[in-house]
Amino acid sequence: MRATNTAIPIRWLHVAGIAIFLVVVAACNNAPVKNSDDNHASIIEPITDPRPITDNATLGSVVTSMGLPEGPISSGFISSPPTSYRANASGSTSPNQAGLSNSGIWVSGQATIEIPADIAKVSIGVEVREESVTKARNIAATAMSKVVRAIEEKGVNQDDIVTTQFSIYPQTRWIEVSDSLGVHSEPRIVGYTVNNTVQVTVRDIDELGAVIDNAASTGGDLIRVNSIQFTVDDPSIFSRQIREEAAADAAARADLYARAMGVTLGQLVYLTELSGSAPMAMSYDTGMRSAPMMAEAFAPSPISGGDVIISVTVQAMFAIAD
Repeated sequence: MRATNTAIPIRWLHVAGIAIFLVVVAACNNAPVKNSDDNHASIIEPITDPRPITDNATLGSVVTSMGLPEGPISSGFISSPPTSYRANASGSTSPNQAGLSNSGIWVSGQATIEIPADIAKVSIGVEVREESVTKARNIAATAMSKVVRAIEEKGVNQDDIVTTQFSIYPQTRWIEVSDSLGVHSEPRIVGYTVNNTVQVTVRDIDELGAVIDNAASTGGDLIRVNSIQFTVDDPSIFSRQIREEAAADAAARADLYARAMGVTLGQLVYLTELSGSAPMAMSYDTGMRSAPMMAEAFAPSPISGGDVIISVTVQAMFAIAD
């Protein structure tokens, strides 16, 4: 009887050994862990709470217990700290855009000063209406040249006379016409109006009345005095003073609120200027239009300047000291 070869290849023995080893390892991992210190068996349960860890302290303790190195922790569930921001003297960046929180004392400071006006700006022009553009423009040019010379005779510098408006526009009249489309109304040009206006800066306010009177008598029926504005020639010389007063007002208000609430006022964190120190000049809309009698002698025009108001407003945020 012939013997049968039943030998198993060696490579299949290797595969079977590896499979048995993996089964043993898996069984060991599922077995409970015993605590040998106190003779009581304890089982380490896996963490099943799906909620994200949003507290930095909790997350740090978990990382430490896992044996990971300590250091800065970053996570998608933890918001980054606010962007640092320093006090700003100008601009309109909002506190939220600057990365500031609302914790602190927010106040506004304001300063207002009244100073005597030292210059006047008066709008003087001529207005001419004629049937043709050429005629209206020529008359207006001649009249304005005479008015400018009369103004300069009263001591006004040529650089202080600036053209602010020059316009030519038609004068129309609606008439009734009849054509193939029937009877209807349409505009017809009957003449043209030329308006030439200059702004005159009078630096000696005491001479303002004489300047206006001389211009009115020279321009006659064509003269137009539109408005007078009293202001300050150089408001920048008051900028430092008024800004210091506005900042001091903000600090005083913050200190008052801190004392009232029983806290200690901290350092300045945020400062912005809400409005500049442009002078709020007084304006007078004269609406003066000449009449035939104005070309004749008339009493001088009494004009007084008065005071000009300059104001600055700031907003500030102070921290609350510990």
